[in-house]
Amino acid sequence: MRRIVESYKRKLAAEDGYVVKHGAGLRIALCYPNTYNIGMANLGLHTMYELFNRIPEVSCERVFLPDRDEMAEYERTDAHLMSIETQTQLRNFDVVAFSISFETDYLNMARMLQLSGVPVWSVERNGSHPLIVMGGAASFLNPEPIADFTDVIAVGEGEILAHQLVDALLENESREDTLLSLARIGRGFYVPSLYDVIYNDDGTVFDYLPKSDGVPKRVGRALASVNPKEGTLRRALKRGERELADFLVNQDIFCPATSVWAPKAEMGDRLLVEISRGCSQGCRFCWAGYNYYPPRVVPAKDILAKAAEWRSKTDKIGLVSTAVCDHPEISTILSELRAMDYRISVSSLRLDQISEELLDALVESRDQQIAVAPETGSDRLRRVINKNLTNDEIVDICGAVFDRGMLTVKLYMMVGLPTETQEDLDEMFVLVARIKDRMLEAGKKFGRAGKIIPSLNGFVPKPNTPLQWDAICDEKELKRRIRYVCKGLSRIPNVDVRFMSARIAHEQALFSSGDRTVAKVIDHAARIGGDIARALRDTGTDAAFHTSRDRSYDEFLPWSIVDSGLAFEFLKTEHEKARKALSSLPCPAVEKCTVCGVCPTTWLADAPAALVQIQPARVKANLMTA
Repeated sequence: MRRIVESYKRKLAAEDGYVVKHGAGLRIALCYPNTYNIGMANLGLHTMYELFNRIPEVSCERVFLPDRDEMAEYERTDAHLMSIETQTQLRNFDVVAFSISFETDYLNMARMLQLSGVPVWSVERNGSHPLIVMGGAASFLNPEPIADFTDVIAVGEGEILAHQLVDALLENESREDTLLSLARIGRGFYVPSLYDVIYNDDGTVFDYLPKSDGVPKRVGRALASVNPKEGTLRRALKRGERELADFLVNQDIFCPATSVWAPKAEMGDRLLVEISRGCSQGCRFCWAGYNYYPPRVVPAKDILAKAAEWRSKTDKIGLVSTAVCDHPEISTILSELRAMDYRISVSSLRLDQISEELLDALVESRDQQIAVAPETGSDRLRRVINKNLTNDEIVDICGAVFDRGMLTVKLYMMVGLPTETQEDLDEMFVLVARIKDRMLEAGKKFGRAGKIIPSLNGFVPKPNTPLQWDAICDEKELKRRIRYVCKGLSRIPNVDVRFMSARIAHEQALFSSGDRTVAKVIDHAARIGGDIARALRDTGTDAAFHTSRDRSYDEFLPWSIVDSGLAFEFLKTEHEKARKALSSLPCPAVEKCTVCGVCPTTWLADAPAALVQIQPARVKANLMTA
């Protein structure tokens, strides 16, 4: 145990900005279900750490999945999992709050609970145990596979939910009263133990029945609605509506950013700032685009204030967004950051939004690699997923990147998309070869050649997207397609292919689309070294039932307990258009739009009934009368 404590103290010694509070009335362990190096690159963790520690009555400390050496020491000494800041055992906190961005980390959540000595299953815990809370992006995708591990699931965004959670904890004396109080809020908190899940004879979910009065039939998603909608702010600026624009950008808005300086962690040498949330394009496979509707922005003044505050620590800044150049004030942001002599980087760029201004900023930052996502090599298949770009446009845009001396480009591409054909796969070779030729042409001017790095992933259907009803491609067939594309791309000079295995894609699909019965697989796999295939066999679970069948529009989907606000008819129409390879217009992200249903149900809570043209979900008769 001494070695673990020394390891944690070394991490703290390299940090700046961590918080230690003594005597706080409420102690929260903020857990990231992966190692320190990975967790400290996650903005969700930094955001919740800052939000919780801003509350005077709260002391929040971080807990991570031990790395290899730490794990060996935990297992050798039989020690219980501890926090970084004060090396307090996890089981001695009042609240254990998991921030989970990816469903694959459900396995690590179970492993951390096992290491802590806290019972994994909520039914086995009592008032002497900490309250187990789960939040993060996965909470409003599909939390059902770990619902039986969790006391409270925070459905939505932490800027809203952190204070509501703490208030309920401080205002209620018993565990039961706290859970019931949170559930009755109706939006933002899902308490799994307060629902009975009813199954059909074929194993599909029939219904969720609340056990107590005041507990909602479905739990609404909570959004940070003070952030201005991207489209409304853009239009105000474009039309010169100064009074409206000033109102939108001068509200009290929280700017999610790095809160603890940890230069030895991954991405730890730079300030990370979330400049916007959500994307307007509506790519039909993209969980981030749909589940963060409507697209919103952090005003430039808040981003630049954070950048000025951190400039003495670093000259590197990472702009985090699904659509960097969609920010209405991106020109101001880039010019001011360049004036501060920041080296600017972005995680990835939408191909249709790469501006000369941003490219110049990346060149100044000596960024030698850029990541873009053509997704596929086929114009037809791109219409299926509503990515409205042609191969000619993609080559031209990559050419603009190469002409500035950035000769290495990473291409995110998918295999196994719905309606994919052999021709679609072959067109990947043509597109990548064209991009490579364009790179070599530009490289002549600079006297060097770059590299094209296709990164292949198997398509995984995600909840609350138009493709949620589709099955994942059969594992053997997906493996064949990935190997075929890898082999073909590897024959092209200056191309370095990377790929995700079909097995991992199927594991992701299980956690994305599974119901509560998957929990036993997760618990068992975490106890046997992460062997999911064996856990499926040992528990008698048929993974294909959750992953490898197309679902009908009439089926009650397990994740429907969480109301994303997206209208059933909207998602159904988008799915039908995907099957016909028909494109849709982007989200306008303006006030009082009712096309997808999100804004009336999650944003305009006080809107008149006549404004709500599409209801938030279609429900069967049994749900209406329950």
